[in-house]
Amino acid sequence: MKKMLAVIDAVNYTAKQLDVIATVTSLPEHTLTLLLLEDTKSAGQLLSASSIEGLAGKYYETIKKSEIEKKEIIEDNYLALKKDCKERELSCTIKKIKGIAEEEVITESRFADLLIIGKALSFPFLFDTNPTGFVKNMLLHAQCPVMVLPEEPHAANGVAFCYNGTYSSMYAIRAFAALFPELVTRHCEIVYVCEKGEKTIPLKTQLQEYLKAYNAHVTYKILTGQADKAIQTYLETKTELISTFGAYGRSRVSRFFNSSSADNIIRNLKGPVFITHPTGHV
Repeated sequence: MKKMLAVIDAVNYTAKQLDVIATVTSLPEHTLTLLLLEDTKSAGQLLSASSIEGLAGKYYETIKKSEIEKKEIIEDNYLALKKDCKERELSCTIKKIKGIAEEEVITESRFADLLIIGKALSFPFLFDTNPTGFVKNMLLHAQCPVMVLPEEPHAANGVAFCYNGTYSSMYAIRAFAALFPELVTRHCEIVYVCEKGEKTIPLKTQLQEYLKAYNAHVTYKILTGQADKAIQTYLETKTELISTFGAYGRSRVSRFFNSSSADNIIRNLKGPVFITHPTGHV
């Protein structure tokens, strides 16, 4: 049994968010905990003693009123989430947490097998970057693998392993297979981008032997060109596949691409993206 966490913004919950989460958590042998997260960093800063001195009385009262209204919204969203889970027969635990969003989720991830986040998730709920600063922080600092979900639901029916023979790309494959063996068995693609004109998939025999243990019917796709663009072009219509990558944020991200290119893939792909970040290896 694997423990999965999915983060939901307590203030900005919509039923569509749950629909997207359900596409990857409805498989057997998983326990799901929904983190209904209230970020207190912004409000805490505004209502701190040092901030109060700089606010006229009416503005302070407005902020206090806004905080009261926010609590009512959160309670309404909690009840709506419970109702939506019941209607979808989604077996899960709802955990209400509050604090500094990044810190709370990183701590929770220490005790999970997978962290699931939407690619537009942001605390506070402001446009900053795409992917958002919160998503980037989770990819860098979460203490378990992370799956970034698109904004529209697509049923997950298989996996595209982005592989180039490195430790980090194989680490991602192993982590995914341990979590979703049924998807590996159902449909499994190895996506390889030629490096320096080399069309031979590195350590292919060992990779085949490993995936054989999952009864995987493997297909291979060899791409050419700039790695991130080639992968993105190939996967952009594969919305039913979860794509895997290793070592987000490192100086040589699996030799596939740098961090900005990884962000570009997350920004544009319409299917889920599974990312690991093993320490000590690239």
